[in-house]
Amino acid sequence: MVKDVVGIAFLVGVLIVAPLGATSPYSLITPGGTYDVGVQPTPATPTPRLSIPPEYQRPMGRMAFTAVYETEASWGEVVRARLRGGADVVPSVSIRPPGTTQEQLNQANQRLIDESKPVATAVALQAAGFPVSITGKGARVESVIVGLPAQGVLQQGDIIVAVDGQPVQTTDNLVQAITGHKVGEHVMLDVQRNGQDTSVDVATAASPSDPNLPVLGVTISTYMFDVQVPFQVNIASDNVGGPSAGFMFALAILDGVTDGDLTRGYYVAGTGTIARDGTVGPVGGVAEKALAAEQDGAQVFLVPRANADEASRWVHTLQIVPVDHLDDAVKALCALPPITDKLASPEPPTPCGQ
Repeated sequence: MVKDVVGIAFLVGVLIVAPLGATSPYSLITPGGTYDVGVQPTPATPTPRLSIPPEYQRPMGRMAFTAVYETEASWGEVVRARLRGGADVVPSVSIRPPGTTQEQLNQANQRLIDESKPVATAVALQAAGFPVSITGKGARVESVIVGLPAQGVLQQGDIIVAVDGQPVQTTDNLVQAITGHKVGEHVMLDVQRNGQDTSVDVATAASPSDPNLPVLGVTISTYMFDVQVPFQVNIASDNVGGPSAGFMFALAILDGVTDGDLTRGYYVAGTGTIARDGTVGPVGGVAEKALAAEQDGAQVFLVPRANADEASRWVHTLQIVPVDHLDDAVKALCALPPITDKLASPEPPTPCGQ
């Protein structure tokens, strides 16, 4: 609380010489809304975002992933956000570091969400009892962000194959290993560079969108990425990027290929990455995502356990449910008393019996 007061006093002092409408060096992270993931058309999504072959498709409840907006702010917008809440103020360079174009940032986020979709599909189908396979040969560095610890240590084209001696096959392996550390801790990376094996020591730094989330400062993709599933599942994510919808993609697909209504008649939203083993990883902008979910009428918000306190910051009626794994989300939903007149199917949800 004292920190906020000091920040406001500083900004007011600056505004003596800077007009309220003048561009500031800050950006706002604000609620970006909810995006329903279902197989049936709704008024909000006349074209369903989830496509499952008819022979495998089952009735499903209402689920949604969430997103945030990141916009450059005037000094007036910065002051209003500090006073009113409902948005975080961050240095603009922490969102798009110097030397990084908006196109490069968009491409990196697109790669991450594109990779999260097949991983989510495989995790969900395996949880439903189908045979699946996900393979990769490391995390390839696509770019190094200026001003973060990886600069001068890692290079574009490096393939990270292990973290602290633990093998890395896909990007989610790397993300899971890094987020298992505290901000400021060092990690030892085994890297393949120009056909040669080397090891490097890299510190972690705070994520621009979450001071408790450690990052290295690189954009990545899975090297030699391959997913084998028994049938095709398509997910439309509109213009949203990044990996933080993966968890809700997986949960929605699981509901869509199994009998019964896993939501128990509730409007369920959430956020989190999804790893190959079903682990749900922490993400940024969770307070804004939870607020977006509450504003859009969601009743239950599923969130990585590490983000649970942040998710509660501005909401009042939304039920926050912390999870570590896809199985935790299933158990939490199965424990909800059903809203019988809202159920998409009267049958008991198959995952609840597993």
